[in-house]
Amino acid sequence: MTTTTLPTTPALTAPTGAPRTTIGWRTGAVALVLGAGLNTAQAALGQVLGDRPEDVADQIALANERTGLVASVVLVGLFAVPFMAVGFLAAAQELRRRAPRTAYVAATFLLLGMWGFLAMHVAETIQLVAMLEPAGRDAAVWMDGLDSEPLLGILFGFPFMVGCVIGMLTVSIGMLVTNVVPRWIPALFLVFILLDFSVGAVGPVDPHWLYLAGAVGLAIHLVRNRPTARAVA
Repeated sequence: MTTTTLPTTPALTAPTGAPRTTIGWRTGAVALVLGAGLNTAQAALGQVLGDRPEDVADQIALANERTGLVASVVLVGLFAVPFMAVGFLAAAQELRRRAPRTAYVAATFLLLGMWGFLAMHVAETIQLVAMLEPAGRDAAVWMDGLDSEPLLGILFGFPFMVGCVIGMLTVSIGMLVTNVVPRWIPALFLVFILLDFSVGAVGPVDPHWLYLAGAVGLAIHLVRNRPTARAVA
């Protein structure tokens, strides 16, 4: 029994710093705009609706008096989350061109934050359905008290807060340091996350508009710097 040694072919490797495409530039750009747009629309609708009453009975009354607006706030926020998650992955993927380890950390925390964010919106949607049904109002009262449940806080509330804050800070600072995108884009993200988790909206001025502006800017950057455009350049 004999063996024949065949000439080896060198493995093809991507050049250092080249992006490993996971999310297409079209998908990333669309997700960035839709995610930020819907999330900002929820914030704007919430300002029209006004502050949420603290008493559950008042919340039930508001939901039944202004059902369309309340449902819009809840559902627009729910639909935003998947697009936000894909948009954040697209942002981390762009950062990966210059700082792959930082991008991995950012993507991990941002997905963790979106996990908690999705759970919170699903709970709000279920509670809204209960509020609109006479037989479900006891369930709505019960669900309102779940905010103080430690287990749910660990599973959803904590990941949302930590994931979103650390993830946004990581991707924003990473983009600023590496200059992988125009610096005004991560600067807007950075100001947004600092304001949103501190002072929040002040009158008609809401920090979500900064998030939307940064997301649109990043989407335009992805389109202008798509792989075919880079090859031509």
